[in-house]
Amino acid sequence: MTGVLVLTSAVVLALAAAVHGRWTVRALRERAARVAHEVRGPLTAAHLALHGAARRGDVGPVLVAALELELRRAALALEDPSAARPRDVDLHELLTVQLQTWRDVAAANGRTLTLEPGPDTALVHADALRLGQALSNVIANAIEHGDGQIVIRTVRIGDRIRVEVTDDGPGLPASVAELSRRPRAGRGARGRGLAITRTVLAHCGGRISALTTAPGVAIELPLGGRSA
Repeated sequence: MTGVLVLTSAVVLALAAAVHGRWTVRALRERAARVAHEVRGPLTAAHLALHGAARRGDVGPVLVAALELELRRAALALEDPSAARPRDVDLHELLTVQLQTWRDVAAANGRTLTLEPGPDTALVHADALRLGQALSNVIANAIEHGDGQIVIRTVRIGDRIRVEVTDDGPGLPASVAELSRRPRAGRGARGRGLAITRTVLAHCGGRISALTTAPGVAIELPLGGRSA
């Protein structure tokens, strides 16, 4: 009889744990849905306000492009990265917008940010918004964890375009893959941005790795302009 009671108690506890876990998952999904709903509204309002200011001439076109890219990048956090839509993208134009976005942030942190585009590297095949998201994460990582001069270079290697982001800091303490897998806690924890970047690039046929020739990282992308 005692054995039956013990077994019955174990089954009841297991069922209770399963029910609790189910409700916990539902609660988390509901919380995520509410966060997504509350974030979309302010992003939409900010986007409309930005374009209203542009029509009035209160904001220059380059700054509008930079701010709009960041607003759209923020909205991407609410979407599935597998929904990427790769197409031919002007990489130099996208990097120029990134430079405009991050230059003041770099200066505020005692860094300088420069762009050195190489020949035959203007066109890549990627999702423009997702690529912007990846580049922003890499640049932000260099500003926060690097030092001195941050340089963005583009190099063509066969049928791939490589975007190198280097700085005068110590470089990554481990490979991108290892940093992406490490547990992270708190603001500024290293690796979260790299993990996001790996994910979004994978859906565009790209990849990210640590540079071996200098402190920094390299993003490799398919060359554009090759479709029939």
